Amino acid sequence: MMSWVAFPLDGFAWTGEGGEPKWYDTFPGQTRRGFCPDCGSHIAAFDYGDVRMGVNLPALDHPDGDDLVPVNQSFRDTAVSWLPQVPDTQRTTTG
Repeated sequence: MMSWVAFPLDGFAWTGEGGEPKWYDTFPGQTRRGFCPDCGSHIAAFDYGDVRMGVNLPALDHPDGDDLVPVNQSFRDTAVSWLPQVPDTQRTTTG
């Protein structure tokens, strides 16, 4: 299980000592994943054409900030039963 945060590409920059990750095309032309060039840890993901960069929470300098609040959960239909569901604030209901 991983926790991610998405940042808009506009104004996004890699500022840590390691600089930009080493990129690997997981699905060429669709998705690439970024890894630490020193230890190989998976730290980022990007879908081509997206306007956001996904960064693995532990890769952040301060991942415990109060401004990081879960808003969505991927693969909720196949999640283990004991895992609490994150309320999906991305969906709207009608009716």
